[in-house]
Amino acid sequence: MFVGTYPGGKVFKYDPLTSKVTDYGRMIGAVSQEYIRSLAVIGDNIYSGTGHGQIVRYNMKTGEKEDIAKSINEPGHIYDLEKVDDRYLFARFELSSNGYIYDTQEKKWLDVTVPNVRGLHVEEQSLNNKIYFMSTDNKLRTVDLSTLKIEDTGIEYESGFRGVDWVEFNTPELPGKSLVTINFSGYVTIINLETKKVTRLPSLVQSTPTVMQAIEKGPDGNFYISGMQTAKGAQYNPVTGKVTSFNLGQADSMAPLGDKMLMGVYPSGDIRAYDPALPPSDTNPEKLFVLGESQNRIKTISSGGGKAFIGSIPFYGELGGALTVYDPQAEGEKYKVFRNVVQDQSVVGLAYKDGKVYGSTSITGGLGADPTAEEAKIFVWDVKNEKKISEISLNVEGIEKPNLIGELSIGPDGLLWGAVKNAIFALDPETLNVVKSKKIYPDGVLPADAWGSIDLKWSNGLLYADFTGGNLTAIDPKTLDSKKITNAYSFSIGDDGDIYYSLGSNRTLLYKIEVDPISKIKPIHITNSSFEMPLMNGTVPGWTSMFAADSEVQYSLSGEQYSKGIQSLKLVDASHKKSVALMSTPVKVNPGDVLKAETRLYLKEGLSSLMLRYFDSNGKEISSTPVHTEAGYNSWQPVTITAKAPERATSAKVLAYSTAYATTTSYYDNVKLSKLILKK
Repeated sequence: MFVGTYPGGKVFKYDPLTSKVTDYGRMIGAVSQEYIRSLAVIGDNIYSGTGHGQIVRYNMKTGEKEDIAKSINEPGHIYDLEKVDDRYLFARFELSSNGYIYDTQEKKWLDVTVPNVRGLHVEEQSLNNKIYFMSTDNKLRTVDLSTLKIEDTGIEYESGFRGVDWVEFNTPELPGKSLVTINFSGYVTIINLETKKVTRLPSLVQSTPTVMQAIEKGPDGNFYISGMQTAKGAQYNPVTGKVTSFNLGQADSMAPLGDKMLMGVYPSGDIRAYDPALPPSDTNPEKLFVLGESQNRIKTISSGGGKAFIGSIPFYGELGGALTVYDPQAEGEKYKVFRNVVQDQSVVGLAYKDGKVYGSTSITGGLGADPTAEEAKIFVWDVKNEKKISEISLNVEGIEKPNLIGELSIGPDGLLWGAVKNAIFALDPETLNVVKSKKIYPDGVLPADAWGSIDLKWSNGLLYADFTGGNLTAIDPKTLDSKKITNAYSFSIGDDGDIYYSLGSNRTLLYKIEVDPISKIKPIHITNSSFEMPLMNGTVPGWTSMFAADSEVQYSLSGEQYSKGIQSLKLVDASHKKSVALMSTPVKVNPGDVLKAETRLYLKEGLSSLMLRYFDSNGKEISSTPVHTEAGYNSWQPVTITAKAPERATSAKVLAYSTAYATTTSYYDNVKLSKLILKK
């Protein structure tokens, strides 16, 4: 067995018969962090595909080394390196997706560049002197080792090859030779060359839960959870307990922007937007853009002034992260990437206030790149003029030249709060002078982390900080007294003030800590909440129809079903392109109020929805929190929404409706609205 390592960049051999290990040492040995990403062994030579654009040939007898990829002159990982016919090397470069073929006998590269190659493997034996490989557009193609001609087989497969080999089944359905592979989800696939049919077999093993990467509360009050090294994300409703999964990828960071949830996905460094008002689909989440500029890890996303601000870490082997500004309302180009805002440093923390973005950095770039800076920085970015207006070293007592400054946050007191190593601090956002600071943990207790920016969140007058090693800590911002709560890998806080988190020891489970229980519920009057008042001029008193009714979308007061009194509100929607929606009269609110909307719903068919919507003083919608119900037919069931009034909110309304994509026959009764007074 031959093994390549990171971060040492070594290769060693293990003999299972003798248990002997032979260490061949570092293949490059130029920088402190080096990747051996792929390996092939032919004869006495080990070929190591590295993370630095090199393919090192190492002779086990003589110890001689040579970079055979020098003439190719491509950067990045040689992600795949496969031997074919015990003679050829098929190499794929990750950044370009270019494939190259090396003849180990002639010691030369064949005169062909194979474009758009998809990983991870090709078969070890060619067929009729042809290598079969998957392309990035999901097509099975061949390259002829004699003529170097590239051809399309006319067969499509939705993934790359994760291990692939020839199998002869000798059945009428599978004549001749077939390629057999397995995909990321464990499904075995048979690709028959003669029939050109692709057959997917059930997974051979039971699936296991996804390891959670990030947890973040969305604009709808639901939690959004991304998985690590997985293709799935999830929406979790803390009221109903319902989990809705969707295709995503590994999102390292998430944040709300307006009524959508933004997600930064690794390793392509792209930004996606999930719309809670729509069901998951191939376009929800929607892929908005790819950062480019050699960025691939989205470390932080913050929003303000209608824009999103994105901090990122560059590719392997590179220094120089970026600040990206995304403006969904901009005409023309909607995002701009500003690399090296702090030279050779990554952007790991961001906060917005009054037209300025405050950023924090890490001196660490992509894996395999040695830092050149001595200390992390805090910078200020002028959003309107698109330029950095300040950059400082952090002057916190007892902390000298930190490698990383954690997440930043504007506190309720207007100060710029942050964390570094084992300490918390607050700066004056105008002068950047330290107003207060304190070491929360003793020196040497917390583990070091190159990128692990310390996550900060506010709730009910407390600051929560998740220090490295999963030390979730509650801090009184006035006294800086603190208490460790639990070991949390990732966490978020619900509208009810409860903490939702994953444990570092088991990130497949979502945990909850109840915080600050409600001490009082104050009912809020809604006109005609039980729909007992008769129609007036064809309208429901106290409720406004948002759309015109016709033969397909209608509302009425009905005695067919009711949970209280003698009638209820009936909605009928027979169109996938129209909506029926009734909205209550507005009630006054203040920013920060936590409202709870409830109703009794009788769902006869389809999908029906309840929404709590907040408005500003001009009657403009600020935020909407919906709950969609498509289960529990033919019985009355409770539906509940809890949502916090955002900044500038002056009023709220409750909506009973059917979305444009859904159809329904449903009944609403006994609508309630209340203000939750939280215990201090």
